[in-house]
Amino acid sequence: MLASIRWSAAVLVLAATAAGPAPGLQAAAEKEGSVVWYATMNTKDLNDTVRAFNRRYPKVQVQTLRMGSAQLPARVITEQRGGKFNADVLSGDEFQLSQLVSAGALDRYRVADAGRFLPFTTDANGYWTSLYMNTTVIAWNPQRLKADNLTSPRTLTDLLKPAWSGKVGIDTGALNWYLGVLRAYRDGPDLVRRLAANHPAFVAGHTEAVTQLETGEFDATPTAYGYLAEAEKAAGKPVDFIDTKPVLVTLNPAGLAKSAPHPNAARLLLGWLLSRDGQQFLAAEGGGEISSRTDVKNDSKIWNPKASYLLVPAPDATTYNASVRSFREVFGIAI
Repeated sequence: MLASIRWSAAVLVLAATAAGPAPGLQAAAEKEGSVVWYATMNTKDLNDTVRAFNRRYPKVQVQTLRMGSAQLPARVITEQRGGKFNADVLSGDEFQLSQLVSAGALDRYRVADAGRFLPFTTDANGYWTSLYMNTTVIAWNPQRLKADNLTSPRTLTDLLKPAWSGKVGIDTGALNWYLGVLRAYRDGPDLVRRLAANHPAFVAGHTEAVTQLETGEFDATPTAYGYLAEAEKAAGKPVDFIDTKPVLVTLNPAGLAKSAPHPNAARLLLGWLLSRDGQQFLAAEGGGEISSRTDVKNDSKIWNPKASYLLVPAPDATTYNASVRSFREVFGIAI
């Protein structure tokens, strides 16, 4: 089995503690009365998660601000540099959380039972813990394939054939997928260049990639999130999908904002989100997200814990811009 690959040298492992907040934390959080959560989670899942938290802690009001992943670092850094510490909890994909760590925009929050999480899904320096994981899959529209006399793709190389020219959609923000392909395949650089030469259509966002796939704008996309593809398939939409080998996995961590104005409520929310109960809610009811906790049951249709997988590492601050530029140059995406 291909081992998951990370740039960190060590994994943070702490002794598991009993479930529930530390003594006095709930009372202190209720005294603060509210918590502000900046998140990139889709709106429906975010609202459902807040309602689940409030069923457990009704005296702590959760104020959310939902934004795109690319917007999160700029918003937080601009606020904090202006002396405005508005957010308590921050969550987004690891690429953006890593930028915020580099900018000094987070305080340490070490999850009590980090040993329950898969290796390398907690930050070795204690700044974040995976709220959920995303897999990137190859998805297709069976109706379009039938109309175009195409067979279901089984690997990424299938999409390089001339018959797929102009029939593949690529998310222009799927840097995680691009870097994953470069690391997962020996011929990764050549593979992405050949795919770019096959005249793909471009879309902005993982959700949009699946939406346009359903409406027949293209026949397939290798940049769909697994949980989105499965949700649409379960809803009877014309979508099917397959995992790559290895499965490309990216993290969506959560952390404590620097100088959080409601520090106790922030810790209460983070503690619940990362607890077994909170993670099981996200995996089963919140929207089918994938938990990296080993004591949580995930949807087997989108996560097989025995499959080979690659945790796509976030580029550090010194290589991030170069990675974005490389991705855009290969696919001819306008800046």
